[in-house]
Amino acid sequence: MKPFWAIVKLTLRNAVRSHLFQLLLFLLLLCVVLIPSTISGDGTAGGFIRISLLYSLSAVSTILALSSIWLGCFVMAQDIDNYQLHMVVTKPVSRVKIWLAKWVGINILHLFLLLVSALAIYFIIMAKYNQQNFPEKEREKIRNEVLVGRRVFWPYRPDYDEQSRRLVTQRIKEREQRGIAVDRSPEAQDNLLRDARREVISQDTQAHYGQPRTWVFPYIPDTGKPMFLRYRPYIGKVATEGQRMTRVWWEIGMPQLQNPSAGGNSVFDQNAKAGYEVYFVPMAEYPEQVMSGEFHEKTIPAGVKVITPDHQVVFRYTNADDAQGSQFFQLTDGPKLLIEVAGFFENYMRAILVIAMELLILSGLGCAFGGFLTMPTAVFVVISYLLFGSFAVYMTGLSYVSGAADQIGQFIAKLLLVVVIPLQAFEVTGIVASGEIIELALIWKLFWFYFLCRALPLFALGIFFYWRRELGLVIRK
Repeated sequence: MKPFWAIVKLTLRNAVRSHLFQLLLFLLLLCVVLIPSTISGDGTAGGFIRISLLYSLSAVSTILALSSIWLGCFVMAQDIDNYQLHMVVTKPVSRVKIWLAKWVGINILHLFLLLVSALAIYFIIMAKYNQQNFPEKEREKIRNEVLVGRRVFWPYRPDYDEQSRRLVTQRIKEREQRGIAVDRSPEAQDNLLRDARREVISQDTQAHYGQPRTWVFPYIPDTGKPMFLRYRPYIGKVATEGQRMTRVWWEIGMPQLQNPSAGGNSVFDQNAKAGYEVYFVPMAEYPEQVMSGEFHEKTIPAGVKVITPDHQVVFRYTNADDAQGSQFFQLTDGPKLLIEVAGFFENYMRAILVIAMELLILSGLGCAFGGFLTMPTAVFVVISYLLFGSFAVYMTGLSYVSGAADQIGQFIAKLLLVVVIPLQAFEVTGIVASGEIIELALIWKLFWFYFLCRALPLFALGIFFYWRRELGLVIRK
């Protein structure tokens, strides 16, 4: 192991001497110190913490990601181009050990910088937050909504695919009954199914004026802690422009026994698992005025018994818009129910763990391609590979495509997602800034699908080409 650690130390020394790395290190220092110290947010405690966390962690992860790619390509390609590696491989040190030592050296440096930066950001934000003269009521709200790790629970959703197929079948029958020819080609059927799905989702996420609709949240644990209902309504259409003040009316379902018996007189009695009904209680005295297009939260105190015996929570929502306009919800915006399951620091460190995994992958890609390509070419290939992943996520996420070219592009994007690594999957700063828990299942999914199944094969391929590369063909120009 002595040669291994000697190469690790040499890699660290060369990395620190790199002028670009020194520039990135300077930018990293500015981000860690200046962003949390200068951002004031929207004047509220929640806005200050959310924006400080979001901007600081995003900037740090971006700078370290660029540094990982650059150094991965730099330490591999420069040793070959400058004939430094020729002297190393003449000694009894395998190229596999050289590659692994360089990768470990790069990661030791970046993980150390990530940990120091993350802790500095955390303590700077907390120190500045404690120095602010925020009201105690607002501080209590922040402790419950931001400085916490809350698990997200989603309401029941209908089977959109099944409803879309039924709608398409119904429309085809109606056309045939009217004597209208129906195009049976696969492309036409896909277009009909896609349009039907869009219509079904639009109807399910629309709230007409004065028409109550119900959301049922399943599998809710009784933790004895407050619950928070987060939602974001839109007026007219789902868009940032044209939004205005609107009114909403929330009611929460309270379970009550239909037939009290000797088994117990409370719906929460373990002997009374069935035979209950839900009656709705208003969550406000009158319809509340909120800004459309923005997130809002309703608090259900810990002492309120709203969880049914089958672990459901029921809400009823009424659109009370003054202009009687329709309201819309995005599927990704909720409404969703949040319950505290972890502390803020634990959730914060989970976010750092995800960023660390991203840096391991990026430095490995840089070493993999830098081992058999020149440094500019290796940097170009790595960045292109990552951009393909970002574009593939964008293309597959489009809900509407028209024409054969768009459909072919979406098909190619789905194929690319089998082999590429989209950086969007590692974007968790927004999650921790909103007080939502970063699930261990998500971390394991990222580790399994992107590190083990996609990154490691590329690492092995890069090591193979690096091992097979003929150093005698490298000619100094």
